[in-house]
Amino acid sequence: MWCSFVVLFTIATIGLEVFEGNKITTTEYYGLRNLGSSFILVISLFVIAVYPVSFLPLTMIITRFVNPFIARVIIYTLLGGISGIWVFHKLYGFADKYYINGYELERNNAIFIFGIAGLLYSLVDNHYKVNQLLKPNLLEKYTHKKF
Repeated sequence: MWCSFVVLFTIATIGLEVFEGNKITTTEYYGLRNLGSSFILVISLFVIAVYPVSFLPLTMIITRFVNPFIARVIIYTLLGGISGIWVFHKLYGFADKYYINGYELERNNAIFIFGIAGLLYSLVDNHYKVNQLLKPNLLEKYTHKKF
């Protein structure tokens, strides 16, 4: 799940940067336009570091206690949207929201993009959960004993 989270939320951050960050035309802001692949590397490293303290515990709790698939989809989509608000304000909200107000950046795009990432994350989580339930226990398979 770690790899899928890193890929989905890095792509979501790049998508947010393409939609909103490209509106910022000043050289004061270092985004995808100025940093290029270094921006992607920095975002990926940040997402790798954030997962164990944010979505990993939530994924474990949700997978254990929330059974209906649609409920997990709704929860992950909402969490994705909330994380989109957080990322939006971390990227563009400093300096008294100078970039947000000055370049008319839309927070709703962040909510939508990261909500889609949360939705895709829920589908990946469900795929892993279904495959885990369908796998026979390896000990039973090779020892012919029921545990």
